[in-house]
Order: sequence, then C-alpha cells, then structure tokens
Amino acid sequence: MAAVDPQEQAQGSRDEIMRAAMRLFADRGFHETSMSEVAREARVSKALIFWHFKTKEDLFMAVLNRLLEPYFIDFGEETELDERAQILKLVEMYLLFVRDHANSVRFFLAQLLHDEHRGENLGSQVLQLYTGYRNLLTSLLAQAQQKGSCAHGYTAESAAAFLLSALNGFLIDFLFMRDSALNPENALTMVREWLFGESGQGSRADGQAVA
Repeated sequence: MAAVDPQEQAQGSRDEIMRAAMRLFADRGFHETSMSEVAREARVSKALIFWHFKTKEDLFMAVLNRLLEPYFIDFGEETELDERAQILKLVEMYLLFVRDHANSVRFFLAQLLHDEHRGENLGSQVLQLYTGYRNLLTSLLAQAQQKGSCAHGYTAESAAAFLLSALNGFLIDFLFMRDSALNPENALTMVREWLFGESGQGSRADGQAVA
C-alpha cells in the first residue's frame, strides 16, 4: 500500500473544509455559521479547522479568495489577439464563467443578502473586478472603432454599458430560469452580429463558438 503524502493529505482536508464552509456560508450567512457546523459538514475535527485557519474570518477570506480566482482575466499570454478577438474572448469568458461557476455566483449573492458588513466588503471587491472588466471592454471597443472593425453608431462607453447589461441579464436568466433558451454559444453569436456585423458567421455547424 502506497504511503500517503502528508502535504497532499493536508491540502485535501483544507479543500474539503473550504467546500463545506462555502455551502454553509451561502445557505446561512457568515454570522449564523459556526466552526462546529463547518467541522460536521466537512467531517473533520474542529481542531483541524483551526490548524488550517486561525479564525472564522480567515476561513471566510480563504473561501472568498478561492471563489474570486476565476474572475481575474489576464491577456498577458494572448498579446497577439486583435481588439475584436479580445472583445469576443472577454464576452465568452463571462458567459462560460456564469455557466460553470453558478455556485460561486450564488455564494456572492447570498453573502450580499445575509451579512451587511460582509456584504460591504464583498461588494467592494466584486465591484472592483467588475469595474476593471468594464474599463477593459470599453477600451477595446474604442480601439476597434478607431480601426473600423466595430460598429460606430454609439460611443464605446454606451456599447460597453449595453453589452454588460445584456451579460448581466444572461446571468440572472441562467441562475433563475431553468428553462432558459439562451446559452453561451448563441449569445456569443448575437454579440458578433451586433458589434461586428458577422451575421451567421460566429458559430460552426455543430453550434460551437469560435473566436
């Protein structure tokens, strides 16, 4: 029988504690969740939780940072993409994030509703990320307009605001309407048609979006 790597075992227990905490924080809120409840949910000892996290605050921030990771968008390795490709990539990443990380989105919403103090801290971090996303999208739209590759009937700021409203609507529709007819592939096709006039060119025959 192979020996268990202590580091892997420690990481595994840490991850299980964080998953349990996320579920409880989302369902009950920070103040109503005790470390004893997290221990029962994670099926570990309370002492083990405090070995990984000194306080409940530390545990909450670890969960929050883990959930925020997918929000960070970095084009550092994609510098060869033109503005059109980067815009479509930004939109696609948003759509796929909503589809693939619905639990973390629900966690954010639950914290904003359950805990006023926590909600303020969380809301500030999410707003900072959202503002960065909006500013990047606006800048790319302006550059694309200058090069003539994007529609000019509105300012880049207005186009970005409208596009973000549509994306936020997709988020709400996906979270609350189980029979939603919208999916990331046809949403991305609509963006292609609206911004770049690529009617019917944004999808392959199998329905998979392409950049």
